Amino acid sequence: MRETRAADGAVLGVSVLAQERDEAARTHTSVWRYERRTGAGRTVEDRAWVVHWYTRAGFEELAGAAGLGAVSVSGPDGGPAGPGEGDLRFRLRAR
Repeated sequence: MRETRAADGAVLGVSVLAQERDEAARTHTSVWRYERRTGAGRTVEDRAWVVHWYTRAGFEELAGAAGLGAVSVSGPDGGPAGPGEGDLRFRLRAR
């Protein structure tokens, strides 16, 4: 758990409780616990965060449906993305 003290003296903490990766669904789910402790008591909130990743074609389809088009697509090294390369960065603009 990572902790810090807030300006009002409360102790704020965060920790990861669980992680699950589903390659078929293209999702990564993390459950995080947030805590706030004061002299008056403790508040705890657990939250699930879901990250979904897309194929290049799938992301371009989503962007197109939102009225956006790719200006450029870069790979992890910042250069133009090659076919099948992962971890892409898209520069988009309105159509």
